[in-house]
Formats: sequence, C-alpha cells, structure tokens
Amino acid sequence: MALLVGAVLTACGIRIVKYEFSDDHTVAEKYTSVRVRTSGGEVSIRHVPGLSETKIHRKVEHNKDNRPTGIAHRVEGDTLVLDDCGRDCDINYDVQVPSAEITVQGDVGSGNATIEGLASVDYKTGSGDFNARNIAGNVQITSGSGDVDVRDITGDVKAITSSGKFGASKVKGSVTADLGSGNITLDQLQGKVLANTGSGNISGTALDNDVTADADSGNVELNFVSARTVRVVTGSGNLTVRVPSSAGPYRVTAESGRGDRRVDVPTDPAAKYELKLTADSGNVKVLAV
Repeated sequence: MALLVGAVLTACGIRIVKYEFSDDHTVAEKYTSVRVRTSGGEVSIRHVPGLSETKIHRKVEHNKDNRPTGIAHRVEGDTLVLDDCGRDCDINYDVQVPSAEITVQGDVGSGNATIEGLASVDYKTGSGDFNARNIAGNVQITSGSGDVDVRDITGDVKAITSSGKFGASKVKGSVTADLGSGNITLDQLQGKVLANTGSGNISGTALDNDVTADADSGNVELNFVSARTVRVVTGSGNLTVRVPSSAGPYRVTAESGRGDRRVDVPTDPAAKYELKLTADSGNVKVLAV
C-alpha cells in the first residue's frame, strides 16, 4: 500500500502529488562500476566491508495513478545501472557495495548524492548537494546548483558549479574549483589548488600547497603551514595571507587599488616562494605565523 507524501491546493481543490513505498533488493552479480542516470531522487552509494553482495534500499515516490512495477536497476556487463522509474516518479537509492574498487559515474537531473569509500567518482547533476568521502582516486563533479563537499580524497578533485558552496578537506591530490557564485572553503590540502568564484569568499586553513585563487567579489583569507607560492586576485574584498615567517624570505608583490597594504614577513626579490597578491578594492595583508 502506498503512503501519501504530499498534496497541493489548486483552484479545483486538493490534488495528490506523491505517494511512496520502500523495498529492498540484493544483487549477486559482480561488477566494477556503478552508473547513475536518474531524473530525480537522492542517491547514496557506499562501501561496506564484509558484504558478499550488493544491498539496495529504495524509496520510490510516484503519482497516485503511476505506481511503477518491477525494478529500475540492473547489471549491464561490468556495470550496475541505477535507472529512474519514468514520468512523475523518483527513486531514492541507498546502495551498499561489497568492494572498494568500484567506480561511480552519474548523470542525473536533480537530487542530493553521497559517495563513500570507493575508487573514483565522475558525477554530473542539474541540481542537488554532492558529498564524497574517503575516495581512493579522482573526484569530478559538475553541478548546475548545489553545495559540494569532498573529504579524505587521495586523488585529484575537480568541481564546476554555477551556484553553491564548495568545501575540500584532507585532499592529497590537486584541487580545482570553478564556481559561478558561492564560498570556497579549503582545509588540510597537499596538492596544488586553483580556485575561482564569481561571487563569494575563499578561505583556507592548514594549507601545505601552492594556491592560485581569483574572487571577483569576496574576501580571501588563506593560512599556510609551510612556505608556498601563492597568487591571488580579488576584485572587491580584503585579501589576507598568513605564512610561516621562519620559512622565508618570500618574493612578495602586494598591491591594492583602494585599500591598505601590510607585509610582515621577510622579503627578497630572488626568493624561491612567491606571494603575488592583488586587490582592486580592499586591504592586502601578508602576516607571519
């Protein structure tokens, strides 16, 4: 029996929007990748040690007269496909997989996604939040709108989103973030960083990597645990970089079109590490830690 999820009031009265039901399935076939191609619905895919087969929990939301029959997942060759259930119907997938060697590819219309403990991820979504945790390889996410958060990633990270926040923590590879608008938060990164946001702040803590960043409108504040090359431009906003003074000197260029300039670290035009900081409108500070 379907459970009523919601209804709306129209000029003609109450119209039922969604019913839902849940079920559970197992997949015994072996595969090396998961492909998600849904129009809507949330997706969670995670490695669970000790499993001998895949477990799939579904919550299916549908219109009253459009209850789907059968299942929408299948194994094609070496790929587990998570499909949708047609018009006016969404499936929320919670998938537990037996192997950490599995890769994930996604091309979805909307919906939040969480991927944990797998080999690599390449995901595209029109809208929805995206989270990746404990990924052994690369993570690539393209999103029309929605927040992106990645943590404990061994490979490279690349994120492109028109609108939404981006956060990266404990990434060993390089990080590339290109946002139309939204804040960028970086923490404990080891690979090179290329960060750009049209409107939003960029902040970084415990950084051990070179950083190139551009904020058209927003403040930039970066804190480093080692001497690194840093190049930052902000159109409108304050710019603050903190680096270890004892690791200097640094090759510093700090410019502000309209704002104060402060440099508290030793400088040398021939130094190995460059700090090139430019603010069209805002204060520029290079502080020692």
